[in-house]
Amino acid sequence: MDTSIKQKQSTFDYHQLLLSWFSPSFPIGSFNFSHGLEAAIEYAFVYDKISLEKWIKHLIVNGAGKTDSILLANAYNGEEVNELAFALCPSKQRWLETLNLGKAFCKNIKENWSYKIDKNLAYPIAIGKAGLYFKIPLDKLLIAFLQSFVSNLINVGVKHIPLGQSEGQKILINFLPAIKKQANNYKIAKVSNLGSSAFLSDLSSMYHETLNNRIYQT
Repeated sequence: MDTSIKQKQSTFDYHQLLLSWFSPSFPIGSFNFSHGLEAAIEYAFVYDKISLEKWIKHLIVNGAGKTDSILLANAYNGEEVNELAFALCPSKQRWLETLNLGKAFCKNIKENWSYKIDKNLAYPIAIGKAGLYFKIPLDKLLIAFLQSFVSNLINVGVKHIPLGQSEGQKILINFLPAIKKQANNYKIAKVSNLGSSAFLSDLSSMYHETLNNRIYQT
C-alpha cells in the first residue's frame, strides 16, 4: 500500500471507507444500471410501492442480492469464485452489469486507494477482496453492499413508476431489518448455498435488451 494511504488509514475507520465506496459519488456508475427493473416497470410487473417492495425483497432473499452476497463473502474468505460469479449471470445484461461495475470499482481502488487489486473481477468479488484488504468486518461490508443494492433499485422505482421521494425513504426504512438479517445469514454461507429462483427478474433483464427506449444500461 502507498505510504500516504497507510498514513491516512490510521486517521479513518471502516465506517468511512464504507460511506465512500457505497456513496453515489463513488465513480463506478451504479446509477446507470437498473438490474432489469426498468423493463419490469415497462411491462407492469412492478407498478406501485407494494409491488416494488415485493420485487426487491425477493431479490435479496432469493435472487441476485442473495447470490452476489454469498459470492462476496466467499471472495472475502479467500475462495476463488470470480469465474463462478460470471457463470451465474442469467443474461448478457447481468453479465455486463457485474463486469462494468467491477472494472470501475477496481480502477478506482487501484488508482485512488493504492490497492493493486486483480483485473476483470465481477463486482461482488471486487468488493469482497477490497473489504478483506482494508480489514472491514464482513458483516458490515455485506450490510453496506445490500443496502446500496436496495437503495439503487428504490431510486429506479421512485423515478420511473413513479413514486415520491418520501415513499422511497419509507421503503428503505422497511428494508433495514431485512438487510441486516440477510447480511448475517450470508456471511457464513458457503458456495454450496448458492442458488436463486427470481425467474421474473431474470427474464426482465433479458427483456431490457429489446426495449425501444432505454434509460439504463441494464
